[in-house]
Amino acid sequence: MQNGDGIDLDLQSLRSFVRASEQGSLTSAATTLGIAQSALSRHIGQLESVLGKRLFHRTGRGVELTELGQKVLPRAQALLADAGEIVKDAHSLLRRPAGVVSVGLLPSLARPLANRLYARVRDECPDIRLRIFEAYSGETEVLLAEGRIDIGIFNHYRPLRRSGHHAVFSTEMCLIAKAGSPALREGSLRFSAFARLPLAMPTRPNNLRALLDDIASRQEVQLQVLMETDSQNVMKDAVINCGLHCVLPRHAVLDESLQGLVGIAAITHPVIRQSTFIGSTRRRPMTDAGKEVLRMLTRLLQEIGAEGRVSAGARAPAAKKR
Repeated sequence: MQNGDGIDLDLQSLRSFVRASEQGSLTSAATTLGIAQSALSRHIGQLESVLGKRLFHRTGRGVELTELGQKVLPRAQALLADAGEIVKDAHSLLRRPAGVVSVGLLPSLARPLANRLYARVRDECPDIRLRIFEAYSGETEVLLAEGRIDIGIFNHYRPLRRSGHHAVFSTEMCLIAKAGSPALREGSLRFSAFARLPLAMPTRPNNLRALLDDIASRQEVQLQVLMETDSQNVMKDAVINCGLHCVLPRHAVLDESLQGLVGIAAITHPVIRQSTFIGSTRRRPMTDAGKEVLRMLTRLLQEIGAEGRVSAGARAPAAKKR
């Protein structure tokens, strides 16, 4: 350190001076600092040379501060504390996760999840930058396999073996219809009745579409698919404005349900469950920033899953067999 005249103030000299004043003994101060007494005496001598006066009176019992030493001590302690904070802050910055993390979000989760994730990253890890992709499950799994995204969220409707990915929550798939639709009257309907409704469905290939086609084949019914689309927003618009029906989890239409635009009914015989998974690419090691975002996403997904179960219990009408 230097003052305005370019005179050196060495931190080690300040540290030796402060420790000697605290211990009242050069021998004890040197021992606690882990240096030789001669080195400690040299540090204090250098500081006294810079300041131009002695800092200690030598006594038979040790050392005592001079008048100058008493004035210098609190400022020296403050300088050492500031230096320690600088080092601590620097280490903290080095440890704080930083960098770009690319995330693949499902259309059904993008709206409730993207804003919450950004807010959490901003508050907890402000040096992380998010790159958000919206993609269906199949595309997300391809992006993960190719290393084009770091973290991806995707759904499966059948058991997933030996994947290494983590299932975060599971939810029932429901009939989504325009508010007031006769299909909602009973609160639930069998799959065979659902198949006869005019439907807006995802285009093939699609995991949900494949499962619905398989169930229809086993029950020997024909799905009445009048619209195919890869856009969930288009699908919901078709329900609200065209009187079509679709299959989605409750959380995908939470806003539209609260606005009274759509209604929700359970599908039975069979019940169709959607398991939501979160995974990371295996093309490269996960960065510290990626690990933090993965942790936050997992927690947020669990919260959304819990909210979906609570809202389902609060709003779903009593189911009747049909």
